[in-house]
Parts: sequence; C-alpha cells; structure tokens
Amino acid sequence: MNIKQTSQHTLLPSIKSPLGVFAMGLSAAIAAQSGLAQTEEEDEVFELSPFKVDASEDSGYRATNTISGTRLNAAIKDLPMPIEVITDEFIKDTGSTDLRESLAYSAGMLMTSQNDAGAGNSFNTIGGVHNPEGATSNKTQTSYKVRGFITDATLRDGYRRQFSTDAANIGRVEVIRGPAALLYGIGNFGGIVNYLPKTPPSERVQHVTLALGNDEHYRAVYETGDTLDNAWNFGYYVTAVYEENGSYTEFAENDRTFISPIFTFRPTEKTEVTIDLEYGEEEKDAIGFQSVRARGDLSSSDTANQQDRLERAGFLQFPDKDIRTMRWSGEDTYLDTESSNIRLQLTHSFSENLNFLMGYNVSNVEFESRDVGGGVTNNVGPEHLRNTITVIPASVENGDAEFIFGEVTDAIFQGSWTDRTEEVDREQVRVELNYNFDLFPDSERFALKNSFLFGRSEERSENDQYIRGTMENEFFYWDPTDSSPMRFGENGDGTAAPPMEDINSSLSTSWNQGTYVVYQGKWLNDRLTAVAGMRRDRNDLRNEFQNFRNGDISNTGSGPRDKDTSQIGVSFEVTDRISVYALMAEGIMPNFDGNLDVYGNPMDAVTAESEEVGIKFDLIEGKLSGTVSAYRIEQTGTPIFYWWAPAPSKGNFDPNSDIIYNVSDFNPTVEAEWRNGAFTVAEPQWNAAVNSGAAYQLDDTWYLNASEADGAAYMDAVFNASKTTNPGWPGWLYNQDDNTNNATEDFAAANGVNAYLSGDQESSGYEAQLNFAPTDQMQFVLNYAQTKRTVVNAGAFPEYEWGSGGVDKWAVWYFPDGAWGLSGYSLEDQFLNADDTSTWQGRGYGAGEKQDDTPLHAVSGWGNYRIADGKFAGLSFGMGFQWESQREYFSGITDGAGQLVTDSNGERVVLETDTRLNIDAMAKYEFTVGERNAHLQLNVYNVLDDQDAYGYLYAKPLSYRLQFGIDL
Repeated sequence: MNIKQTSQHTLLPSIKSPLGVFAMGLSAAIAAQSGLAQTEEEDEVFELSPFKVDASEDSGYRATNTISGTRLNAAIKDLPMPIEVITDEFIKDTGSTDLRESLAYSAGMLMTSQNDAGAGNSFNTIGGVHNPEGATSNKTQTSYKVRGFITDATLRDGYRRQFSTDAANIGRVEVIRGPAALLYGIGNFGGIVNYLPKTPPSERVQHVTLALGNDEHYRAVYETGDTLDNAWNFGYYVTAVYEENGSYTEFAENDRTFISPIFTFRPTEKTEVTIDLEYGEEEKDAIGFQSVRARGDLSSSDTANQQDRLERAGFLQFPDKDIRTMRWSGEDTYLDTESSNIRLQLTHSFSENLNFLMGYNVSNVEFESRDVGGGVTNNVGPEHLRNTITVIPASVENGDAEFIFGEVTDAIFQGSWTDRTEEVDREQVRVELNYNFDLFPDSERFALKNSFLFGRSEERSENDQYIRGTMENEFFYWDPTDSSPMRFGENGDGTAAPPMEDINSSLSTSWNQGTYVVYQGKWLNDRLTAVAGMRRDRNDLRNEFQNFRNGDISNTGSGPRDKDTSQIGVSFEVTDRISVYALMAEGIMPNFDGNLDVYGNPMDAVTAESEEVGIKFDLIEGKLSGTVSAYRIEQTGTPIFYWWAPAPSKGNFDPNSDIIYNVSDFNPTVEAEWRNGAFTVAEPQWNAAVNSGAAYQLDDTWYLNASEADGAAYMDAVFNASKTTNPGWPGWLYNQDDNTNNATEDFAAANGVNAYLSGDQESSGYEAQLNFAPTDQMQFVLNYAQTKRTVVNAGAFPEYEWGSGGVDKWAVWYFPDGAWGLSGYSLEDQFLNADDTSTWQGRGYGAGEKQDDTPLHAVSGWGNYRIADGKFAGLSFGMGFQWESQREYFSGITDGAGQLVTDSNGERVVLETDTRLNIDAMAKYEFTVGERNAHLQLNVYNVLDDQDAYGYLYAKPLSYRLQFGIDL
C-alpha cells in the first residue's frame, strides 16, 4: 500500500482553488482598470510595476538594482543589507551551466563540504557514510554553505524552488546574506539565493549554442524570444537544453534535457500576467561510493555506530586501482530525476502609488534511485570470499598520524541494495500590496518618502517516499581484495544475491503561512533610508509512516505553531558616493522534519538573530563599487542527534528492579579481534561474579546483575581500566532484551526513535564584494570572506534521575570511549556533577570548537578584458581564481582502540586540508557571419591541473569546454 493514497490534506486551509483565486484576481484587476480608465487620458503611460527589477543601468558584471532585498525594485546602494548580484554576462563568461556553477565565485559560499557542524554525513545522501561529501551532496543540487550554514533555500523569482535549474534560463542571480525571515519566511540563516529567469525581450532574438568538452561533454542550447506589437503586448522567451557528460571517475555519466518557456501579456495597460514554465529530466549513472571506509570490526547493519565510528576509518585501496578514479560500487547505481515548475503571476497598478501582486507557484520533483551500502566486517559470510586486509584510520592516508588499526583476518564486504522513490510536491500562493506616498514633498529638509508592502504567503510541501531493499537480515558479500566493480543482484563469486523486499513508505506534509508588513522610508533628501518590518509565521507538520516489515503504521505531527520575526536596517549616505548601514534581522527554520526532543515532544523551530554593519561605495564615476561588512549570526535550537544520549521519556528502565546487563561479549571469555583490553585487567572480578551468581547464563547468553556487589565490582573494574587500558569497544553491552534492565534502555536508539538535543551555533566574520571597471573594455570582480564558525553549545542533556548517583553509573553515556560516551575525557571533565546528567559539557562534541569545514579565509576573483578596436576587435580574455585557507575536514580523531588522540597540549587533534588555489581561464571571439552575430568561446577549468586530495575529496582534474553560438 502506498501511504500517499490515504492522505486527505487540501492545499491550505484558506486556499480552496489557487487557479480560481488567480482568475478572480485577474478579473478584478481588469475590472478595476476599466473603471479607472474612464478618468485618465488615453495616452497616459504608467510604469508597470515596482515588483519587477530594473536592469536598465546594469553594465557588464555590475548591477545597480535588486528585487530580492525588499521584494520591490530598489537601488542596491540604498538598502541596509549585503546584496550580491551575479549578472547574465558574468554567468556566460564563466561558462556556467547550472545554478551552483553560477555561484562558484560568490563570496563565502561553498559548493562542496565534507564536515558540517551539527549535521555530519547524512545517510540519506547518495553513498551514505562512504560518501565523503557532506550535506552539499543533497540530490536536489540546491544545497550549499553560506557564512558557515548549510542551506537549500533557493528561490525562483521569490518563490521557493526545490531543484537546480539550468543556467541557460537564468537572467541573474541575487544573493541576500544573513537571516531573511521577514520576506521569505522559512529558510536558512546564512543567506538566500534568488534567481530570476530570463524574460521576453523587446525585440526578437533567436540563438543557438553548441558546446563540447573533455570527458564526453556535449551540450546544445536553443533560445528564442520576442514581444509582439499587438493589443496585449504578448511576449515570450523559450530556452531548451540538451546535455551529456562523462566523468573522470569510472562508469559515471549523466544526461539532461531542459525546457523553460515564459510568457507575458498585458490585458490592460497597467496589468501584466506572467506564465512561467519549467521542465527537466536528468539521468545519472554510477553515483555510488568510489571506495568504502575500511573498518573490519564493525557490522554494516549497525548504523548508529557507523555514524560515530566508521567515519574514522580510512578508505579501502587496491594495488590495481587509482583511488581518485575508481568506483567499486560499479555501474548499477543511478539517480533519475524529473522536475517541473509552473508560476502564474499577476501584477496590477491601480495608480502610481498603489500596486498589487498575486502569484501561484506549483512544483514537482520525482527521484528514482538505486544505491548500495554496507561495509567491511569479518567472520561472517562465505569463507571463500574472506581475506586479510590492513585497516587504517582516516588520518593516515593524508599523512597526519603514524598508527594503524592493524591487520584484520577473515575480512569481507557485507552489503545491501536500496531502491528509493521520492516525490516532492510544493505549492505556494503569494499576495502583496505596495503603497507609497510622500510627506512634505516641497520641503527640502523634511521631505519624507514612504513605502509599505503588505504581504501574505501560504505554502504547502508534501514529501512521499517509498523504499525497497535487500531482504531483512540478508546481505550480499564481496571479497575486500577483489577490485571488480560490484553488480546488482550478485555476490562476489557470481552467485545470486538475496532478493529485494518492501521496507517502508512515508508521507510528510508541512504548511507555512506568513503575514508580513515591510516599511521603507527615505528622509533628509534621500540620504537616510530605513527598512523595517515584522512577520508572523504559522507552521504545521504531519508525518505518516508505514513499516512493511512489521506492519507498523504511525502518525505524528507538530501541531500549528506561531512564530514572530522582525528586521530593521538603516542606511545613511555620508557622501554622494559612500553610505554606511546597520542591520538587525531574524531567521526561522520550522521543524519540518518532525524531530522529537528527549522527552518525546516535537522540537521547536530553529531560530537565529544577526547583527551587521557595513559600508557601500560607488566611486570614480561608478567605475569602482562594492560593499564591506562585518556580521555575527547566533543560531539557537539546532537539532543534534547522539544515539547514546539519555532520553528519559521512553521509560523502559525500572529503577526499582535489579540492574541487569547483557554481557555475552563484555567479559574475559570473549574471543574476537576487537576484544576489549580492559577485560583482562578485570578477570579476577569476573570470576568472583561468576562464583557468586552475579554473572550467569540464560540460554547460552551471559548476563550480569550489577545491583549485586560482585557484579558492580566487575563493571567498575572494566570502566576504570578502560580509562588507562586499551579499551576497544564494549561489544553489545548496551543491547536490550527481555532479561535486561538498565538506564541505557531509556536512550533513543533502543526504542527506534531518534531523540534530538537542542544546540547553539555561531558564525561571525567580514565580507567584501568589489566591482571595478577602469575602462569600457576591462572589468573585475573581487570577493573576500572571513568566516569564524563555532559550536557554542553541543546540546544539553536532560537531567536524568537514575544517573551516576549509585543507581546505574555504567550507562552508555558514561562509557569511556574515544568516539562516543565520555569521548576520551574523564568523567569529571565531561560532567560538572556526575550525579546530574544535565551538567554534560559536550567536550569532544564541538562545544567551543569549530566542527565545520568552512575556511577562515576565502578569496575569489574574475577579470575580463575585451579588445574593442583593430584587427583583434571582438576578442576577449577572462581569468578567475578561488583561494581558500585550510579546512577542518575532520573534527577530532581516535586511534584504533577508540581513544581520543590529543596533541602535546592535551587538545583533541583535528585534521585540516592544505590551502587551495584554483585558476580558471576563458577566451572568447565575437564576430559576424553575414549579418548574424556569432561567438566562439573556450573555458578551461583548473588550469593548474591540481589533482591533490583535500581531506577526503580529490580536486577534479583540468577540463575544458568549447562552445560556438550564433544568432538565427
């Protein structure tokens, strides 16, 4: 049964038929216009709408106006906020083919991450724990990091978008940094990206571009548009793209098709209707892991430990394979995407100072994927597929440590396949009214220009997932020394792998309703500008989940929650060319994932507050312009998941009964490669417990009664020895069954529910964006970002009643492991009061640390020179660079025994990449063929052919794209 069939949700409580509302609005606007027309001169001309950006003064890479800062067309220099505009010419010169490539030179934005504070590597991303890329590997292709915060808050002309678009359709990209809840409601705290599609031109254009490049890159783009000289000024612009790509890695390839027609018409002189359509398909093959993290003492089915421990292992390497280009997962993994977007928008000018906008946006994206997961384990599976491997920690392959885990015998890859279908439907309705008026217009000193924007936005998002996978408790197996690519449905010896079965389906429906008012005022001869506003959001969430394996069906929801946010900014024009500004803004991210806290209650929204000051300048008659700013963003309520944290809401532990542990593999009789070194030290206490009956067997399973003196003595001996002796890991000490009873049974993972703690994070720094055009033939863009990222609070444990005060002082959060629990610190260092779990300090989990790979310094620039005269007229050259300081790609390492590695000062060791410099280049020749304009352009990326490893990610080798374009 597909659970989506049971959903009865309508779009939004207040929206019965968006198309009907749109039609009614259009009729009302036309009717209103008809009434007003009787009192106006027939030849009177109105400027159509303040809701459309004015790009008439744009020049090359320099833009003067924006629509994203206040939702109204405004001069960038007047707005008290940092705004960066990426123009169409810049996109073309850099050879960008999608949105992410268009942002590659944007200040402080990271397109690729591998260490995200509070996030870790998501198991929902392709490749799972074996994919070294972090949250930016999200399959939507709209995730990036801004000011140290991950975001997928991408907008298409102000409406939320959920999948990347082709650059051929982009007219410009506007980046608003910092929290932006006032206008856009839910979103990220680092910034918002709003891209504007190309609109119908005033004169007919028709153009085709053909491109080819290395790694089998082929691309064709067709564009055509015009505005007809008829009664309704009907205009259109159509973009169509087909592209194929290979890869420098094995097997990987993709192709995509994309079409985006946009239509405009004016049923009246002051009414404009926009119909904006978009459709795309993309097929990616061989998207699975390149290699696996080689940890031979960990079950591939133990996802909780995978997250905390498997990521500390290095990647398996083969003597006959280049780890840069290999893809052990083979060619049977894939990701197919189909997406569409429809935007209907009406703007109407009732008068010069009263304007109206109403829009409806609906989008759909469907993902079909197959992925393979698993890991190296030992002593399982067919003996003839087992072999001996050397396991190394993650640090060794980059030369930052001198220890290894050692050889693992009887090692084998144990894995499973997963097929996932995911469909996301999103609808949004937006209505806005702009009213502006002047007070004392004749007064030179007291003239006051006022503009109000009243808005209402309602949004609904529905995510439907259906998952199939290898049968429960069944796996396929592969020899870990056999570099042959894995194949779906097969074991390493060619025999049939276990079949697939239905696993689960889920349906998540979220709503957001926002009402906002924005004021913009100008005083003192337009020298003082203020932008302020307030917004109220109501958010709701419903989750439905069905487990096909056990038949469970669950329904959860957060219930409606209201949240108020505000923003105020002031800009003062010191001179005609220089202005200063100050801004305070708030952000909000509702709990659309349905995360529960440790008490089983839905978590509140994540919020943020920011403070920013800056200076904007426009010097040398407009040849040099830019913004320099300083900011601080404080984020509160970040969900942080620790699988081992106390969660008293579950109530499985009976403190009035004896404390019983399953110690089948937590005793000196254990014979395994991972045997805990502390067992040997505690062997006398174990023997005493056996003799007294505190340690006993039921159905061949060993149990220990820790409420008896000999049982407690054994547990104390192992825990104390683990602080100074090679502890290994505790085996399955914390597994629960019908015969166990201990405090750990209250923690989240034991109950199949993830409980989250609430943490706080901070980002601060400086940014600069400069645009310099010394001549008409020469222009430069230079960006700088300094970003300091800090985990202020790694999450607060609840006050767990049955803690170390003699009831159960051996719970999982007290175990002296280097990767979890005490994380290598002493009990006294990790808890201010060991009897009170709420005094947990979070040492080793980010408190006061960076725990993120955002570089402290990042600089990027692009320059272009065009020859205007002489026999080389039409020839232009461009060159760009991106430089970044070291990145913290691994935040604290442990040795093979699970102990935290510290430096000579006792501080935890973090691993950092080398500094990195990338250089790109471009050459273009513009000429005519007959009377048709044409161009030939060559873009070369990574000119230095840097192929080094930066953390776990390797630089892509040199590549090129050659394109030819001509007007038809």
